[in-house]
Amino acid sequence: MSDNSNLNAAVIDRIINAPTPEQLLEEDMARERVVPYVVDMSKELPDIEPLISINGACVCSRGNISAICGEAKSRKTFLTSALVASAISLPARCINNFKNIDNNMYLNVLWVDTEQGERHVRKVISRIATMTGAAVTGLRCEPRLTTLALRELAPHDRKAMLYDALRVGVYDIIVIDGIADLQRNTNDLEESDALVAELMALSTRTNTHIICVLHTNPGSDKARGHLGSSLQRKSESVLFVHRVGERSVVEPQFCRNEPFERFAFAINAEGIPELCDLPRNEGERNDIVSIVDEVYGGAIERTTLVNRLIETKGLKRSTASMQIKRLIDRGLLVANDNLVCTPTAEVATSDDAFVTLSRCHTVTGVCPNVTDVTDVTSVTDVTNVTDDDDCPF
Repeated sequence: MSDNSNLNAAVIDRIINAPTPEQLLEEDMARERVVPYVVDMSKELPDIEPLISINGACVCSRGNISAICGEAKSRKTFLTSALVASAISLPARCINNFKNIDNNMYLNVLWVDTEQGERHVRKVISRIATMTGAAVTGLRCEPRLTTLALRELAPHDRKAMLYDALRVGVYDIIVIDGIADLQRNTNDLEESDALVAELMALSTRTNTHIICVLHTNPGSDKARGHLGSSLQRKSESVLFVHRVGERSVVEPQFCRNEPFERFAFAINAEGIPELCDLPRNEGERNDIVSIVDEVYGGAIERTTLVNRLIETKGLKRSTASMQIKRLIDRGLLVANDNLVCTPTAEVATSDDAFVTLSRCHTVTGVCPNVTDVTDVTSVTDVTNVTDDDDCPF
């Protein structure tokens, strides 16, 4: 009875306080604005169309944005040019490209350079032409590549030039090297969020993928400024590249799709990026791993290590924690309860025996040494354990 009373009261209120024609018009206009953004589950959507995939893992798909981050001289531009060139290269064995990149030779690319002078931009164009196979046919540049050199323009003029290029050409991949030069202040929160929102809308309207190249903070893997933070939140993929001697290591920092396996590349005598083995001594060159090993003897509580990084490296607590987590994910550090250890650190257990933490299924410090340990599925013929005079424990 009460439900009917409430319903009747609502009907009466609607009649007494009938909306004015102006209010009805506003409702209709609001409805028209909302309808395009209502998710219609009855509508069939096309499958995700990968444009750049690494070993089958989609990194860049249509209608999305991504970021390639790294410190200065970490070879971000080398990596980006190699990814693009390998993705559109001709299917020929003699072409020197990244063999871990899936191929689609029917793609067109717009490359926007905001940092380098024309002489260096030309080197990028020549490098891409070599890696796609265009140079083999006698061409000085790749015909599927359009390149803009916008170094001398102001930030708003660079952005305007990008839009002009999209008015006169149709592209599948857009590279902006570097994206920070499209705004005046990368630490301006509103300006950064507005630029990233504009890039997302642009990638949707043009059905392209936009690759943004930008720097990380010195000594960190965090993309620089509010712009970098916003890009990391909104990107389909964030690739982090860093130098280890003469090699550059590429790893998936954030991926909405399945992450690819880390890989490394080096620059050959002709100035062309080539895939190479991951450096064996990468962990030794990482300063955080060195701190754990040299300062704390290979094992330290995670909170203490975070505080140490805040004090000595000037990192924020969240940044320090994230860097430690990534080193653990990469196997350069090992998490042991509340401890962070190097992979070969000896950690005291509850019975005062020392066990070596290692990823290779080897346990030392136990008498006799045990190697090639496998999981136990069943136990039969158990006998009592007797003292062993030869065991030091």
